[in-house]
Amino acid sequence: MGMRRKYIKKNNVLMVNITRLGDMLQATPTIAGIKMENPDCKVTVLVEKQFSAICDWLPHIDDVVALDLGMTVRSLASGSEGIIDAYTYVGEVVEDLKSRGFDYCLNMSSSAYTALLLSLIGVKRHGGWTADEEGYRVIESDWAKLFATSVFHQNRQFNSINLVDVFRCSSDTEQHPKKLLINIDPDATKYCEGLVREAGFTNTGPLIAVQAGASQGKRQWATERFVKLVRILIDRYQARVILTGTKKEMRIIEPIASGVNSPNVFVAAGRTNIPQLAALLKMSAVLVTGDTGPMHIAVAAGTPVVSMFLASAYGFETGPYSEGNLVLQPVLSCAPCNPNKPCSRPDCHDQIDPEFLAELVMKRVEKDIRELSDDFADPAKIIVYRSCFDQYGFCNFEALNSQRFDRWRKVRNAYRKVWLKDLAGYEVPMSEAADSPLEVLSDDEKLMFEGLDQVLAQAQEGIKLIQNLTQLVGDPYSSTTALRDVNKRLSELDREIEQTGFHYAPLNPVTRMFLFAKENIVGTEALSLASQMGGNYQRLEERCKMLAGYYRMIS
Repeated sequence: MGMRRKYIKKNNVLMVNITRLGDMLQATPTIAGIKMENPDCKVTVLVEKQFSAICDWLPHIDDVVALDLGMTVRSLASGSEGIIDAYTYVGEVVEDLKSRGFDYCLNMSSSAYTALLLSLIGVKRHGGWTADEEGYRVIESDWAKLFATSVFHQNRQFNSINLVDVFRCSSDTEQHPKKLLINIDPDATKYCEGLVREAGFTNTGPLIAVQAGASQGKRQWATERFVKLVRILIDRYQARVILTGTKKEMRIIEPIASGVNSPNVFVAAGRTNIPQLAALLKMSAVLVTGDTGPMHIAVAAGTPVVSMFLASAYGFETGPYSEGNLVLQPVLSCAPCNPNKPCSRPDCHDQIDPEFLAELVMKRVEKDIRELSDDFADPAKIIVYRSCFDQYGFCNFEALNSQRFDRWRKVRNAYRKVWLKDLAGYEVPMSEAADSPLEVLSDDEKLMFEGLDQVLAQAQEGIKLIQNLTQLVGDPYSSTTALRDVNKRLSELDREIEQTGFHYAPLNPVTRMFLFAKENIVGTEALSLASQMGGNYQRLEERCKMLAGYYRMIS
């Protein structure tokens, strides 16, 4: 049985992906999938101007509309005439896009700006975010609701659906190439071959790329650790190391190169554009990196990565989207931390030893790793995951060492089954063990099942209240007092559901999905609104029962 979908057929698609390099690369499986299912479909990408050049190297894109957000912001800031200029510019963009006759749109940006823009364009069928007639942001797809739920910081540790798959499913696309995609430019390859010759390496071992820079300081592995890593690679394993990055990252890269001080370290940072970096990574045996744009480029180029997901980075969320990559996720109660808050003591960095990382990198150079002993990878410090795809075509990360210190493993795996069944519509089997009680409950499990009982009771009360409300609305002799009392209790109940989710952390994903569904109810007719709300309570009840059943199955 295939995935449950609403809009399969597409002829002329607009994809909105405004802000980052990695986001564009992560959109390529969706774009390719749309083309696989609709070979004659035209795909147009709306992207911020400074990222438009990357689209020239991504396959299956037919047209690009570059939006100059910088100019718009500067015009608005300059005063009255600038405001008119910005209004005129945006109006021209809207009219241009309206004239193209799109029959489907996927908005991969959750910003209010793009939601309002799409509302003005008026595409009838869409996934992701748009706005209603009054300008309020609306989430069309249940998968986009899951995105909004999963990136909420308190819920991230309970999510195992890669965001590439979340957006792919938001576009009602089932087929896809199971990897990111980028075209390798022959001229860029020749240029990079020249760089390697220029390096003058004396070693003859594997060419290993190292991306030391990161988007945030707290995700930045210490310079001295990189120095030790590179020294081991070149001295023990005869590796040739290329340091990649941008000119802005030279302050990070130069101390590493000078600290190693070897002819077998070459700084390519600041000397490659995106096509050239893709070609250079294609030539490399492996890329050592954090959760970075170059990580996604390497995956698209077909080069395996060994990636450290430090601080706020979370492998299940944005990990490398292809088969056979390695993700290192530190085991700490605070990981992953809040991406919007600084960290004065990034203990996660201390969980990865340079000598261990060097040996792991060389293991991956030699072959695709399927298992690691706990003596090699201490599960109290780090879990090493291998990227793979499940039977439904969704990216997953399998632990190569023990997960006995992963506090939320069972909850995360149970939620994965819930979403694959409930949102995607796959037949995810539930064994007889789902009906049997757990013999020994940990403190976490006791709290979770206590909370589940509460949410189930709240959902069932909601169903009864909606039935009562429907009867009152349909009865012309109903008293206004009775209607008011039911509505008041419904409002109180929804607040209680939200508070229960906050109090019992593992239940926050189901309660927030309920709240997002409530916020996106459409229409004004009383019975229709009541019916939609009743459906929300029923889905909350069903999801809680599924969560409990799947949890009991997991050993």
